Amino acid sequence: MEGRRPGAPVAGLPIGFRFRPTDEELLLHYLRRKALACPLPAGVIPDADLARLHPWDLLPAAAAAPGGSGADADGERFFFHRPATRCWRKGGGAARAAGTGVWRPSGKETLVLSPRCKRPVGTKRTLVFCPRRGRARTHWAMHEYRLLPAGLHPYGCAAGAGADAPPPTNVSSHGGDAAADWVVCRIFRRARPAHRARLGGGAREELEEEHAAEESPSSPSSCVTDASETLL
Repeated sequence: MEGRRPGAPVAGLPIGFRFRPTDEELLLHYLRRKALACPLPAGVIPDADLARLHPWDLLPAAAAAPGGSGADADGERFFFHRPATRCWRKGGGAARAAGTGVWRPSGKETLVLSPRCKRPVGTKRTLVFCPRRGRARTHWAMHEYRLLPAGLHPYGCAAGAGADAPPPTNVSSHGGDAAADWVVCRIFRRARPAHRARLGGGAREELEEEHAAEESPSSPSSCVTDASETLL
């Protein structure tokens, strides 16, 4: 997938193909392999410099469709991003600069558990694209996935399930560094801009969740990844 511009269709995929990985598959079969420089199950996730691009640069078909949402084929796309700027590397509740705007975190970060040993292997956070000045929210949203050090082990389960078990042999002794080298992001366009719901007398604001548009698929496996595949 090297050299393919962000947002361009993926060549060589069958008609009707839909890439709908679960959170666990995305972390353990794709982001983990990317962090370890291992071959990916399929070349369907391009690299993109999300710090320099607007969401409509990445999903031009969704941007051109009035009222488009994350439910159609061109309404969402996954991208690998190597955090280079301070705000992207910091992660967490910090805003991430993107083109002339920012991705602002919304709600709480959630843990993604290994389906085998139920240990946390990564995190998932929802962000909303906003203008650099002001706090108006747009139609654009993103799910950002990050690996935890445990996610570098096969299926997120260390040998012997010990918390102090060593990292895989092809990772440096600072396994957390490799886990932080890459993130994978799902960017999509909502049917309508997210709005704020004031709680506690205006003391804090939370994004109203639109589950139909932004929840990850709940199917046990995607159409390109066999959950029984042996991880490296």
